[in-house]
Amino acid sequence: NHLRLTGPLPQTMGNMAGLFSVALLLNGPNFGGALPSSLFQLNYLNTIHIQDNLGKNWSLPANVQVGDDTQLERLLLVRNSFAGIIPPWIAKLKQLQTLDLSKNNFQGAIPETIGDLSSVKYLNLLGNNLTGAIPSSLGKLSEIDALILGENALQGELPASIGNLRTLQLLDVGSNELTSTIPSTFANLESLKYLVLESNKFNGTVDVLKSMNKLTVLLTRSNSFSGALPDGLFSGTSDNVVVDIGDNKFTDELPTSFANMSNLVSLFGAKNSFADNVTQSSVCDNSTLLVMDCDACECCEVCCDGENDGVCDFQLDVRTLLGYDCGTWFAHCLQGTEYFAGFGIH
Repeated sequence: NHLRLTGPLPQTMGNMAGLFSVALLLNGPNFGGALPSSLFQLNYLNTIHIQDNLGKNWSLPANVQVGDDTQLERLLLVRNSFAGIIPPWIAKLKQLQTLDLSKNNFQGAIPETIGDLSSVKYLNLLGNNLTGAIPSSLGKLSEIDALILGENALQGELPASIGNLRTLQLLDVGSNELTSTIPSTFANLESLKYLVLESNKFNGTVDVLKSMNKLTVLLTRSNSFSGALPDGLFSGTSDNVVVDIGDNKFTDELPTSFANMSNLVSLFGAKNSFADNVTQSSVCDNSTLLVMDCDACECCEVCCDGENDGVCDFQLDVRTLLGYDCGTWFAHCLQGTEYFAGFGIH
């Protein structure tokens, strides 16, 4: 690391039969190229971690003959300017538990075969140029904890099969071009804590969320969700609750359960159609960060009057809040109330 290496990795790395781990971090700017296919044929290799080597373009080999005895568990290629498609052969890495290809320039569709990664717990494809539909095969990832597909150009509907992921704690499909409603099968996501749907083209109600008893972070900003928020939302958790439902078409009252939630640290609900003065005084007292439309919040010190863009368009830094830079350790890096303390919006 920090060696300012140049050129691509050599195919002769495949001769290192006992190699257990490869970590190449913060090299460049003349370091990069196609990863050698031989690297993925080493029987004892457990981890490949290549990160923050910016400069030359990187790519994955088009074809690799992956053996049945491969032991690779962690493949992290983060912020390296990788380009090209995600090759289908990756699905043959049957022991893979972590696949992080975030912040690159991968393009094309997510391969349907990725659902064959039966051992994967953490799948992060954030911040690429991926297009097409989210493959329904992802519903076969029975061990997965985190599924992060945000900041791409994915289209179509959320697959109903995602509702099969009973171990899923984090789902991020924000900042794409997704449409339709939240599938009713999402009521089965009994472990889900963090749900990011922001900046898409979703519509319909969010009634299905009331079945998610562990939900603590909900980000649906900039969609076309409508109707009332379901009563009892977030009542099943004692953890800090963060809600950004701004810029939708929500109506009626806030859930009565919000009035009794001392753990509701952030509520952003501006640019909706809530009834007048729906924000309970206890919500104003308890929330560290609170932004509502002025006519919906008599107790707000600062509110959205339709003219103050700094308030009306305030947006959380979702990925900092959820500790994405910690990778698979995201749950230990979640930002608490200290994240909101400096904003001065209440």
